[in-house]
Amino acid sequence: MKITGTITKVLPVKTGTSKKGSTWSAQQYVLKTAGDGELLLEVFGQKEIDEYAITEGEKLTVTYVPKVHEAGEKVFGKNSVTGIEREESQPFAE
Repeated sequence: MKITGTITKVLPVKTGTSKKGSTWSAQQYVLKTAGDGELLLEVFGQKEIDEYAITEGEKLTVTYVPKVHEAGEKVFGKNSVTGIEREESQPFAE
């Protein structure tokens, strides 16, 4: 899925260690759309966090995959970012 909007909040990077002993990182972002809707997005992996380098105030088109998983009686959801497109800078009019 694709959605365009402005990043209104960049949350701190979360890190941890998996059951297999490897470390992981994830960062979440709030994207506000033109219709006043908001979407919580997540980038998983330090390489991807560094590559996307998403900052507050940026207007982006984000490709994401909504995911749902269950753990016992609880249901969790997340919107995993798989790509971003930044707005091209417009040349200044003279």
